[in-house]
Amino acid sequence: MLTILLASTTSLLFGCSDFLGGLASRRDSAFAVTANAHLIGLAILAVAVVVFPAAYGASDLAWGAAAGVSGGIGVAALYGALAVGRMGVVAPLTAALSGSLPALYDLLRGTTLRPLSLVGLAIALVAIVVVSASGDPDERAEMPARAVGLAVLAGVGFTGSFIFFSLAGKTSGLMPLLAARAVSVTMLMAVTFARRGTAKLAGDARPSALGAGVLDAAANVTMLAAIRIGPLAVASVLGSLYPVVTILLARFVLGERLRPVQRAGVILALAAVMLTAIR
Repeated sequence: MLTILLASTTSLLFGCSDFLGGLASRRDSAFAVTANAHLIGLAILAVAVVVFPAAYGASDLAWGAAAGVSGGIGVAALYGALAVGRMGVVAPLTAALSGSLPALYDLLRGTTLRPLSLVGLAIALVAIVVVSASGDPDERAEMPARAVGLAVLAGVGFTGSFIFFSLAGKTSGLMPLLAARAVSVTMLMAVTFARRGTAKLAGDARPSALGAGVLDAAANVTMLAAIRIGPLAVASVLGSLYPVVTILLARFVLGERLRPVQRAGVILALAAVMLTAIR
């Protein structure tokens, strides 16, 4: 039950973070926004590591760094896909892969789940796709092969991040997260400087980027906790329901309309969480 709660909280926090990051990206470069948000997260995690010390080894830092590389590649690939493809196709494809592949890895390793939990996870994956679905046929049609390939790479990159975090020691505290964030910040800052020569954000983009960084750091903490308590299959799938939160925020904060299929996706997501939680 605690894994379900933590993974659902992860989706809530990631969804809110993505919403704020999206607002900031309307006012400045998406790469610069992400780099700054990750830098804020790095500072928060550095303080948290000092406040909540834990015993860790070199392998924990190595797995964390690997998660940072994989996650950094995932972020870069995701923005590349969004730049050349359609968000309504890229987002659900990436989220579905980052939810299903770690679950498949966990099940193949021998993790067993109750039948209702398996049904719930399957419904959750359907909900991710449905709630992000586009009603515009042109949006689905205009999807270059490059965008599909980058979206798949993003999903695989985020999958690697999930798996690498699961391999770090359960008693290593937040150090794997700190190592991962240090690596991802370095990668994102390098890309940002290469693209525009500066990482400085426009004044009206900074508050949203700050909020995105704080929430993203919190989401990574709950995600790591969910993975450690396990099973990974439950943590990864429920942790990938964040598009539901982002779309609901767009509806209630920005006044964007929900299509009937998206309403159905929200209902499916809630049903998935409840089915997974039934004992």
